[in-house]
Amino acid sequence: MTDDWWLMSKFPSFESKKASENFIFRHSEPLRYQVRKAILDFLEKENYSVGDKIPSEQELMDLLHVSRSTLREGLQLLEQERILITRHGLGRYLASTPKDLKFDINELLSVTEMLANYGIQVKTHVLSSEIIPADQELSTYLDVPMGEPIIAIERIRFAEEVPVIYAIDYIPNKKIPGLIDPKEFEGSLFALLENRWGIKLDYSIATLRVVLSEGHIPKMAVIDPHLPWVLFEQINYTEEGEPIIFSCDYHRSDYIEFHVKRFRRQ
Repeated sequence: MTDDWWLMSKFPSFESKKASENFIFRHSEPLRYQVRKAILDFLEKENYSVGDKIPSEQELMDLLHVSRSTLREGLQLLEQERILITRHGLGRYLASTPKDLKFDINELLSVTEMLANYGIQVKTHVLSSEIIPADQELSTYLDVPMGEPIIAIERIRFAEEVPVIYAIDYIPNKKIPGLIDPKEFEGSLFALLENRWGIKLDYSIATLRVVLSEGHIPKMAVIDPHLPWVLFEQINYTEEGEPIIFSCDYHRSDYIEFHVKRFRRQ
């Protein structure tokens, strides 16, 4: 049995190097991301630990049946995410334990809470926080009159130095009156609302769709412009059914997955 049995079991189209060259045209996910995932699966299967030297480029090329340029694109993604590091003249080493985040969206949690469940400390860069008048869309979502003052908070959330979520949150200004230091928005909005203003969120209504970064995501958060992001549009309500936050959260599709339990109606 050859070394490529493992890769073929995960990606049946990788039957030969020729087949792999056409793989990108038959699958929606770019080949470099499939190579990235294949390398991570291999390192996990072989029980590599932080600090271990990974196989050489030639060994990985033989294993994955991809060209050197394609392999390097996958390796570059891992280096940008600080999962691999290159030591000049020595090779590449595993720098951190990769974590593909899988969130159960049945439970209403803040991003801070979701990442904390994985033992990941969230770092937040607040891009802006400003008061804007409610347009037709915000008026409908937040059940406020047109022109009502709304606080718009724009943030990038980092997991272990990797930008994984770009978020814009809208809250009626009357719900959180007074001057607010933007640093207060570096943590969980859910916790801030509950602890400071006594507003407890109880449930949400959400829509998920896939978008590309262009026109949506700030360049500082984009590693690859061709990478799809999952847009999570959500209205968060109190137990009494009052809408408090309208959120537009963009999640990196190569880093975060969502799952939900579904039932047949009786």
